[in-house]
Amino acid sequence: MKHTSLIISLLISIYSQAQFTITLKYKRSKCGGAKNQDTTSYFLLANKKWIIQYPSKKIDTIVTDIQGKIKLPAQKGTYLLFEPWKFYHTAPSDFPMSLYDKNCLSSSYSIPDFTIQITSNKKYKISPSYYYIPCPDKHPCLRKDTIIPRIPSH
Repeated sequence: MKHTSLIISLLISIYSQAQFTITLKYKRSKCGGAKNQDTTSYFLLANKKWIIQYPSKKIDTIVTDIQGKIKLPAQKGTYLLFEPWKFYHTAPSDFPMSLYDKNCLSSSYSIPDFTIQITSNKKYKISPSYYYIPCPDKHPCLRKDTIIPRIPSH
């Protein structure tokens, strides 16, 4: 009986520590007239900070490793990843808030950048499959009357 309870405890411990390793990727935008920039391949989102909302609604910070990987517990539920600017209700770039449409930003704060649905200890679905990084001067919430100064090329 003592051995049975020890084995059950060990199995529960192993199951509770089961994790998914998920690789986050992005596609590049062709910004500022860049020549020959690869806009079709996927690239790893290495060393990128995210705000994560767990299925329990707990909020935390998570950072991808150098290979763009994060580890999530194999707990069923929906995990939401947000860029920090959305969570902290700031601007998506270094541009001042005055250049953005505040209503547009407010509506984008609640939209996750990734949704990860874990359905079993072996299956998950991530949406979207890659992250699209817009050019800073093409963000959809920039006010239409905003003129972004161009940095001269040498």
